[in-house]
Amino acid sequence: MAKIEITKTELVWPGKYNEDGTLKEVPRVSLPFQVIETVNESRATREAEKGGVQQTLFDIWEGKEGDTFEAGWRNKLIWGDNLLVMGSLPEKFAGKIDLIYIDPPFATGADFSFTAEIGEKGHEIVKDQSVIEEKAYRDTWGAGVTSYLGMMSARLKLIHDLLADNGSLFLHCDWHVGALLRQLLDESFGSDAFLNEIVWHYRKWSTKSRNFQRNHDTIFWYAKNPDSPKRVFNIVEFQDQSEGTLRRWKGKKQKAVFDEEGNRIATSEKDDSTGAPLADVWYVSIINPAAQERVGYPTQKPEDLLSRILNHCSNPGDLVADFFCGSETTLAVGSGRWACTT
Repeated sequence: MAKIEITKTELVWPGKYNEDGTLKEVPRVSLPFQVIETVNESRATREAEKGGVQQTLFDIWEGKEGDTFEAGWRNKLIWGDNLLVMGSLPEKFAGKIDLIYIDPPFATGADFSFTAEIGEKGHEIVKDQSVIEEKAYRDTWGAGVTSYLGMMSARLKLIHDLLADNGSLFLHCDWHVGALLRQLLDESFGSDAFLNEIVWHYRKWSTKSRNFQRNHDTIFWYAKNPDSPKRVFNIVEFQDQSEGTLRRWKGKKQKAVFDEEGNRIATSEKDDSTGAPLADVWYVSIINPAAQERVGYPTQKPEDLLSRILNHCSNPGDLVADFFCGSETTLAVGSGRWACTT
Protein backbone atom coordinates (compact mmCIF):
# COMPACT_ATOMS: atom_id res chain seq x y z
CA MET A 1 0.00 0.00 0.00
CA ALA A 2 1.36 3.42 -0.97
CA LYS A 3 2.18 5.70 1.93
CA ILE A 4 0.55 9.11 1.82
CA GLU A 5 2.43 11.83 3.67
CA ILE A 6 0.48 14.88 4.79
CA THR A 7 2.75 17.80 5.71
CA LYS A 8 0.21 20.50 6.56
CA THR A 9 -3.38 21.62 6.36
CA GLU A 10 -3.81 24.58 4.04
CA LEU A 11 -6.58 26.95 3.01
CA VAL A 12 -6.56 27.20 -0.80
CA TRP A 13 -8.55 29.47 -3.10
CA PRO A 14 -8.42 30.29 -6.83
CA GLY A 15 -5.56 32.69 -7.52
CA LYS A 16 -3.42 31.78 -4.52
CA TYR A 17 -0.87 29.97 -6.71
CA ASN A 18 0.64 30.75 -10.10
CA GLU A 19 0.06 28.41 -13.03
CA ASP A 20 3.42 26.75 -12.40
CA GLY A 21 2.40 25.88 -8.82
CA THR A 22 4.50 28.56 -7.11
CA LEU A 23 2.96 30.78 -4.47
CA LYS A 24 2.15 34.27 -5.72
CA GLU A 25 4.50 36.91 -4.36
CA VAL A 26 3.22 39.87 -2.37
CA PRO A 27 3.92 43.11 -4.27
CA ARG A 28 6.63 45.22 -2.64
CA VAL A 29 7.15 48.63 -4.19
CA SER A 30 8.79 51.75 -2.86
CA LEU A 31 6.48 54.76 -3.06
CA PRO A 32 7.61 58.35 -2.40
CA PHE A 33 4.66 59.20 -0.07
CA GLN A 34 4.17 62.88 -0.85
CA VAL A 35 3.40 64.91 2.28
CA ILE A 36 0.02 66.66 2.08
CA GLU A 37 -0.30 68.24 5.52
CA THR A 38 1.78 68.57 8.67
CA VAL A 39 0.70 69.63 12.16
CA ASN A 40 3.18 71.14 14.63
CA GLU A 41 6.04 70.40 12.25
CA SER A 42 9.57 70.34 13.63
CA ARG A 43 12.18 73.03 13.11
CA ALA A 44 14.21 70.66 10.93
CA THR A 45 11.22 70.17 8.64
CA ARG A 46 10.60 73.91 8.34
CA GLU A 47 14.25 74.60 7.54
CA ALA A 48 14.24 71.92 4.84
CA GLU A 49 11.15 73.48 3.27
CA LYS A 50 12.81 76.89 3.21
CA GLY A 51 15.66 75.37 1.21
CA GLY A 52 13.23 74.12 -1.41
CA VAL A 53 13.72 70.46 -0.52
CA GLN A 54 10.71 68.28 -1.37
CA GLN A 55 9.83 66.38 1.79
CA THR A 56 8.59 62.81 1.71
CA LEU A 57 6.90 60.94 4.54
CA PHE A 58 10.17 59.32 5.64
CA ASP A 59 11.93 62.71 5.76
CA ILE A 60 9.70 64.13 8.48
CA TRP A 61 11.27 63.02 11.72
CA GLU A 62 9.98 64.31 15.08
CA GLY A 63 12.49 62.73 17.42
CA LYS A 64 15.09 64.15 19.76
CA GLU A 65 18.85 63.93 19.51
CA GLY A 66 19.93 60.37 20.26
CA ASP A 67 16.57 58.81 19.32
CA THR A 68 16.41 55.92 16.88
CA PHE A 69 14.75 56.50 13.52
CA GLU A 70 11.54 54.69 14.46
CA ALA A 71 11.32 56.55 17.80
CA GLY A 72 11.03 59.83 15.93
CA TRP A 73 8.57 58.56 13.35
CA ARG A 74 5.24 59.05 15.06
CA ASN A 75 1.70 60.32 14.52
CA LYS A 76 1.60 59.69 10.78
CA LEU A 77 -1.65 59.20 8.88
CA ILE A 78 -1.16 57.68 5.42
CA TRP A 79 -3.94 57.85 2.83
CA GLY A 80 -3.88 55.17 0.16
CA ASP A 81 -4.13 51.45 -0.60
CA ASN A 82 -2.70 49.77 2.49
CA LEU A 83 -1.16 46.98 0.40
CA LEU A 84 1.02 49.52 -1.42
CA VAL A 85 1.72 51.36 1.83
CA MET A 86 2.79 48.23 3.72
CA GLY A 87 4.83 47.08 0.72
CA SER A 88 6.81 50.33 0.93
CA LEU A 89 7.51 50.22 4.66
CA PRO A 90 9.84 47.18 5.07
CA GLU A 91 12.89 49.13 3.87
CA LYS A 92 12.69 51.27 7.01
CA PHE A 93 10.41 49.34 9.35
CA ALA A 94 10.83 45.59 8.80
CA GLY A 95 10.85 44.00 12.26
CA LYS A 96 10.39 47.32 14.07
CA ILE A 97 6.66 47.77 14.78
CA ASP A 98 5.77 46.74 18.33
CA LEU A 99 2.00 46.34 18.01
CA ILE A 100 -0.40 46.22 15.08
CA TYR A 101 -4.19 46.37 15.42
CA ILE A 102 -6.38 45.91 12.35
CA ASP A 103 -10.13 46.02 11.93
CA PRO A 104 -10.48 44.92 8.28
CA PRO A 105 -13.77 44.56 6.36
CA PHE A 106 -15.83 41.61 7.56
CA ALA A 107 -17.01 40.52 4.07
CA THR A 108 -20.55 41.60 4.93
CA GLY A 109 -21.44 42.45 1.33
CA ALA A 110 -22.46 45.98 2.34
CA ASP A 111 -21.25 49.39 1.18
CA PHE A 112 -20.51 52.01 3.81
CA SER A 113 -20.86 55.75 3.24
CA PHE A 114 -19.68 58.47 5.59
CA THR A 115 -22.31 60.87 6.95
CA ALA A 116 -21.19 64.20 8.42
CA GLU A 117 -23.01 67.24 9.81
CA ILE A 118 -22.20 70.62 8.28
CA GLY A 119 -23.13 74.12 9.37
CA GLU A 120 -24.75 75.32 12.58
CA LYS A 121 -28.15 73.82 11.78
CA GLY A 122 -26.80 70.32 11.55
CA HIS A 123 -27.52 69.60 7.88
CA GLU A 124 -26.19 66.23 6.87
CA ILE A 125 -24.17 65.34 3.79
CA VAL A 126 -23.42 61.81 2.65
CA LYS A 127 -19.95 61.48 1.14
CA ASP A 128 -19.92 58.81 -1.57
CA GLN A 129 -16.73 56.89 -2.20
CA SER A 130 -14.18 58.06 -4.73
CA VAL A 131 -12.44 55.54 -6.99
CA ILE A 132 -9.62 55.11 -4.44
CA GLU A 133 -11.94 54.92 -1.44
CA GLU A 134 -14.11 52.25 -3.06
CA LYS A 135 -11.18 49.86 -2.99
CA ALA A 136 -10.43 50.68 0.63
CA TYR A 137 -13.86 50.84 2.24
CA ARG A 138 -16.47 48.97 0.21
CA ASP A 139 -17.11 45.59 1.81
CA THR A 140 -18.18 43.92 -1.43
CA TRP A 141 -16.01 41.45 -3.34
CA GLY A 142 -16.24 40.70 -7.06
CA ALA A 143 -15.33 37.03 -6.73
CA GLY A 144 -16.92 36.59 -3.32
CA VAL A 145 -14.83 35.10 -0.55
CA THR A 146 -12.05 34.29 -3.04
CA SER A 147 -11.34 38.01 -3.53
CA TYR A 148 -11.48 38.58 0.20
CA LEU A 149 -9.03 35.81 1.06
CA GLY A 150 -6.55 37.01 -1.54
CA MET A 151 -6.79 40.55 -0.19
CA MET A 152 -6.24 39.55 3.45
CA SER A 153 -3.54 36.91 2.84
CA ALA A 154 -1.20 39.38 1.13
CA ARG A 155 -1.65 41.96 3.89
CA LEU A 156 -1.11 39.50 6.74
CA LYS A 157 2.21 38.40 5.24
CA LEU A 158 3.41 42.01 5.10
CA ILE A 159 2.19 42.61 8.66
CA HIS A 160 4.24 39.61 9.83
CA ASP A 161 7.35 41.09 8.20
CA LEU A 162 6.80 44.50 9.79
CA LEU A 163 6.26 43.25 13.35
CA ALA A 164 9.17 43.34 15.78
CA ASP A 165 10.39 40.03 17.17
CA ASN A 166 8.53 40.81 20.41
CA GLY A 167 5.54 42.35 18.59
CA SER A 168 1.85 41.43 18.61
CA LEU A 169 -1.01 41.54 16.11
CA PHE A 170 -4.65 42.00 17.13
CA LEU A 171 -7.09 41.23 14.32
CA HIS A 172 -10.72 42.29 14.83
CA CYS A 173 -13.45 40.33 13.00
CA ASP A 174 -16.88 38.76 13.48
CA TRP A 175 -18.82 35.65 12.48
CA HIS A 176 -18.77 36.33 8.74
CA VAL A 177 -15.15 35.32 8.08
CA GLY A 178 -13.66 34.73 11.54
CA ALA A 179 -12.98 31.02 10.90
CA LEU A 180 -11.27 31.74 7.58
CA LEU A 181 -9.13 34.51 9.02
CA ARG A 182 -7.97 32.21 11.80
CA GLN A 183 -6.68 29.82 9.11
CA LEU A 184 -4.90 32.64 7.28
CA LEU A 185 -3.29 33.79 10.54
CA ASP A 186 -2.03 30.28 11.26
CA GLU A 187 -0.55 30.16 7.78
CA SER A 188 1.18 33.56 8.04
CA PHE A 189 2.31 33.41 11.68
CA GLY A 190 2.23 29.71 12.52
CA SER A 191 -0.32 28.06 14.81
CA ASP A 192 2.10 28.29 17.74
CA ALA A 193 1.93 32.09 17.50
CA PHE A 194 -1.74 32.12 18.54
CA LEU A 195 -2.21 33.54 22.06
CA ASN A 196 -5.89 34.36 22.62
CA GLU A 197 -9.29 34.50 20.98
CA ILE A 198 -10.78 37.53 22.70
CA VAL A 199 -14.55 37.92 22.68
CA TRP A 200 -15.76 41.52 22.71
CA HIS A 201 -19.26 41.30 24.18
CA TYR A 202 -21.70 44.20 23.95
CA ARG A 203 -25.42 44.85 24.25
CA LYS A 204 -27.61 46.24 21.50
CA TRP A 205 -31.26 46.30 20.54
CA SER A 206 -32.02 43.53 18.08
CA THR A 207 -35.09 42.80 16.01
CA LYS A 208 -37.08 39.63 16.49
CA SER A 209 -35.43 36.64 14.83
CA ARG A 210 -35.24 32.86 14.95
CA ASN A 211 -31.67 32.73 16.21
CA PHE A 212 -29.71 33.99 19.21
CA GLN A 213 -28.69 37.63 19.14
CA ARG A 214 -25.24 38.24 17.65
CA ASN A 215 -23.82 40.44 20.37
CA HIS A 216 -20.09 39.87 20.11
CA ASP A 217 -17.06 40.35 17.87
CA THR A 218 -13.83 38.35 17.92
CA ILE A 219 -10.27 39.63 18.26
CA PHE A 220 -7.45 37.20 17.45
CA TRP A 221 -4.16 37.87 19.24
CA TYR A 222 -1.02 36.52 17.57
CA ALA A 223 2.63 37.14 18.47
CA LYS A 224 5.59 37.32 16.10
CA ASN A 225 7.54 35.28 18.63
CA PRO A 226 5.32 34.12 21.52
CA ASP A 227 8.33 32.83 23.50
CA SER A 228 10.21 36.13 23.34
CA PRO A 229 11.06 37.29 26.91
CA LYS A 230 10.58 40.86 25.69
CA ARG A 231 6.99 40.33 24.50
CA VAL A 232 4.85 42.96 26.21
CA PHE A 233 2.00 41.87 28.46
CA ASN A 234 1.14 44.33 31.20
CA ILE A 235 -1.46 43.03 33.66
CA VAL A 236 -3.19 46.36 34.29
CA GLU A 237 -6.69 44.94 34.86
CA PHE A 238 -7.87 41.96 36.87
CA GLN A 239 -11.07 39.98 37.07
CA ASP A 240 -12.57 40.20 40.52
CA GLN A 241 -13.34 37.11 42.55
CA SER A 242 -17.02 36.48 43.20
CA GLU A 243 -18.72 37.72 46.36
CA GLY A 244 -19.37 34.11 47.35
CA THR A 245 -15.66 33.27 47.17
CA LEU A 246 -14.73 36.33 49.23
CA ARG A 247 -17.38 35.46 51.86
CA ARG A 248 -16.06 31.92 52.16
CA TRP A 249 -12.54 33.21 52.66
CA LYS A 250 -13.68 36.05 54.96
CA GLY A 251 -12.65 38.79 52.55
CA LYS A 252 -9.25 37.29 51.77
CA LYS A 253 -8.16 36.55 48.25
CA GLN A 254 -8.04 32.82 47.57
CA LYS A 255 -4.88 31.48 45.99
CA ALA A 256 -5.74 28.98 43.28
CA VAL A 257 -3.30 26.06 43.04
CA PHE A 258 -3.48 23.32 40.38
CA ASP A 259 -1.73 19.98 40.03
CA GLU A 260 0.04 18.80 36.85
CA GLU A 261 -3.22 17.42 35.42
CA GLY A 262 -5.05 20.71 35.90
CA ASN A 263 -7.07 19.68 38.94
CA ARG A 264 -7.64 22.40 41.50
CA ILE A 265 -6.08 21.86 44.92
CA ALA A 266 -7.86 23.44 47.89
CA THR A 267 -5.62 25.80 49.84
CA SER A 268 -6.06 28.32 52.61
CA GLU A 269 -2.91 30.20 51.72
CA LYS A 270 -3.52 33.93 51.43
CA ASP A 271 -3.01 35.54 48.03
CA ASP A 272 -1.95 39.19 48.21
CA SER A 273 -2.47 39.87 44.51
CA THR A 274 -5.36 42.01 43.32
CA GLY A 275 -6.96 39.12 41.48
CA ALA A 276 -6.68 36.81 38.49
CA PRO A 277 -5.60 38.21 35.10
CA LEU A 278 -8.37 39.57 32.92
CA ALA A 279 -10.45 36.89 31.18
CA ASP A 280 -10.67 36.63 27.39
CA VAL A 281 -14.34 37.75 27.32
CA TRP A 282 -14.54 41.54 27.52
CA TYR A 283 -17.68 43.53 28.05
CA VAL A 284 -17.16 46.98 26.54
CA SER A 285 -20.20 49.08 25.73
CA ILE A 286 -20.76 50.09 22.12
CA ILE A 287 -20.48 53.82 21.46
CA ASN A 288 -23.44 55.86 22.64
CA PRO A 289 -25.04 57.81 19.75
CA ALA A 290 -24.44 61.04 21.70
CA ALA A 291 -20.89 60.20 22.83
CA GLN A 292 -18.22 62.82 22.20
CA GLU A 293 -15.93 60.24 20.59
CA ARG A 294 -18.46 59.34 17.89
CA VAL A 295 -17.40 60.65 14.48
CA GLY A 296 -20.14 59.16 12.30
CA TYR A 297 -18.07 56.31 10.85
CA PRO A 298 -20.43 53.31 10.54
CA THR A 299 -18.07 50.66 11.96
CA GLN A 300 -16.32 52.82 14.56
CA LYS A 301 -14.98 50.91 17.59
CA PRO A 302 -14.99 52.26 21.18
CA GLU A 303 -11.90 53.97 22.53
CA ASP A 304 -12.20 51.85 25.70
CA LEU A 305 -11.69 48.70 23.63
CA LEU A 306 -8.53 50.01 21.94
CA SER A 307 -7.24 51.44 25.22
CA ARG A 308 -7.41 47.99 26.81
CA ILE A 309 -5.37 46.45 23.99
CA LEU A 310 -2.74 49.20 23.98
CA ASN A 311 -2.42 49.30 27.77
CA HIS A 312 -1.93 45.55 28.08
CA CYS A 313 0.30 44.91 25.08
CA SER A 314 2.38 48.02 24.44
CA ASN A 315 4.47 50.47 26.44
CA PRO A 316 4.78 54.26 26.17
CA GLY A 317 6.98 55.11 23.20
CA ASP A 318 6.29 51.87 21.33
CA LEU A 319 5.58 52.02 17.62
CA VAL A 320 1.94 51.07 16.96
CA ALA A 321 0.27 50.71 13.56
CA ASP A 322 -3.29 50.35 12.30
CA PHE A 323 -3.41 49.53 8.59
CA PHE A 324 -7.24 49.56 8.31
CA CYS A 325 -7.58 52.74 10.34
CA GLY A 326 -11.25 53.53 9.56
CA SER A 327 -12.34 56.13 12.12
CA GLU A 328 -8.74 56.40 13.41
CA THR A 329 -9.61 55.21 16.94
CA THR A 330 -6.18 53.60 17.37
CA LEU A 331 -4.47 56.87 16.51
CA ALA A 332 -6.79 58.86 18.81
CA VAL A 333 -6.13 56.52 21.76
CA GLY A 334 -2.38 56.23 21.22
CA SER A 335 -1.56 59.79 20.21
CA GLY A 336 0.49 61.62 22.81
CA ARG A 337 1.54 58.48 24.66
CA TRP A 338 2.35 55.96 21.97
CA ALA A 339 4.15 56.41 18.68
CA CYS A 340 1.46 55.63 16.14
CA THR A 341 1.19 55.26 12.39
CA THR A 342 -1.95 54.39 10.46
